[in-house]
Amino acid sequence: MAKKRFPCGHQGQGQYCHRCAQEQNQTAKQEQTQIAHQEWLALFESDPVNLRRLDNKQLIDKARKIINDIHAGVSYTHYKGKRMRYNRDIISVPVNRDYRLVFHTLEGKIQVYKLMSHEEYNVKKPGEKNR
Repeated sequence: MAKKRFPCGHQGQGQYCHRCAQEQNQTAKQEQTQIAHQEWLALFESDPVNLRRLDNKQLIDKARKIINDIHAGVSYTHYKGKRMRYNRDIISVPVNRDYRLVFHTLEGKIQVYKLMSHEEYNVKKPGEKNR
């Protein structure tokens, strides 16, 4: 079977140019990836605290779930959270071994205050006033 020339200038034996089709598919995948990445970055703008410092997507999703659940009324003890001894209005909830979410109780409602690394959390007690 003889090769024919497609309108794009490539040569081949099929009914369409497979090379151009592959390039179009690759371009479409790149565009979808960029759109998904932009949507992912837009989610950070709606977070009540900055979660960008977390290492991976699973940790970010876990932190968002903890925040949303606690704001929706799930007990902080469900996520192994504890009230601080020095100030009972401050609640610490572990995200993993390296990070803690700190919540404050304001007028009977629990609101997220800050995401802290383990080092930050141990050096200065969250919410404690400087002496």
